[in-house]
Amino acid sequence: MEKLGINATWLLAQVINFGLLLFILWRFAYKPVLGMLNARKQKIQESLEYAEKVKADAAAQQKEFERKLEETRRETQAAAAAAAQVSEKEREAILAQARADARKMIDQAREQIEYERKQMLSELRGEVVRLSMLATQKVVSASLDENAHRRLVNEFLAQADQLGTQN
Repeated sequence: MEKLGINATWLLAQVINFGLLLFILWRFAYKPVLGMLNARKQKIQESLEYAEKVKADAAAQQKEFERKLEETRRETQAAAAAAAQVSEKEREAILAQARADARKMIDQAREQIEYERKQMLSELRGEVVRLSMLATQKVVSASLDENAHRRLVNEFLAQADQLGTQN
């Protein structure tokens, strides 16, 4: 081998040095680096699993939030519908009360008008009686007794009532 330029002792020393270096590196560097890489790989795997768990929890919480939100919306709509229904009933009650009050006021006004009409008719009759007695005294120029005057006035009023009821 010497003809090839290779020194066998140097080669053997080189091989032993290389083997020794390989053993030392494997023993003190490769195993700890491999352990560190495995530990790092494990931490990354745990972090990924934790992230998946957090993602799943977040999705579940999102679904729960959306369900509660939808439930709240339905409750709000139901409450709004109930409030609208109550307000409509209240409005109807107020309108019914207003109509009843208006009818009552109209009836009272009619009664008042009828009362005043009767009172005016009574006053008018009294005035007609007085005027007819004065007219009768002037026309007849003779004084009739009280009973004759009353009889004439009553006949006149009866004829006036018949004419009034015909119209």
